Amino acid sequence: MRTLIMAACAATVLAACTPKPATPTAGQISAAETALPADPQIAKIYQRSCIGCHTAVSSTAPIVGFAPAWQPRLQQGMATLVQHAREGYKAMPAKGYCSDCSDQDLQKLIEFMSTTIPAGKDNS
Repeated sequence: MRTLIMAACAATVLAACTPKPATPTAGQISAAETALPADPQIAKIYQRSCIGCHTAVSSTAPIVGFAPAWQPRLQQGMATLVQHAREGYKAMPAKGYCSDCSDQDLQKLIEFMSTTIPAGKDNS
C-alpha cells in the first residue's frame, strides 16, 4: 500500500513539473499569417493547401515560423517530415490537401514553414 501511495505521489509531482507547451505570441501569429514563401510556385501551393491550418492557433498544426512547435519535429529529420506530409500523420491529411505536390514541393513547404520568423517580421 505504501509503495502504491509513493508511486501516486511521484506521478503527481512529475506531472506538475511537466512544462506547458509554448504558445505563440500575437506578434508571432501575425508574422505567420503574413509570411509567404519566396518561390512563387511554392507560395501558391502554400496559400491553397497549408495556410489554413499552419496559421491557426486552434489547429494542432505547428504555426509557421514558431520554433518551439517545429524543433521537435525537425529533430525527426526531413525524410520523416516529408513522409508524414506525403502519407498524412495524426490530424494532417495525406499531402495536406495538395494531391499534386511532389516530395520536393513538400520539403520546400516544410523548410519554409519551419524557418523561424521573428515576431512582427513580414517574410513575404
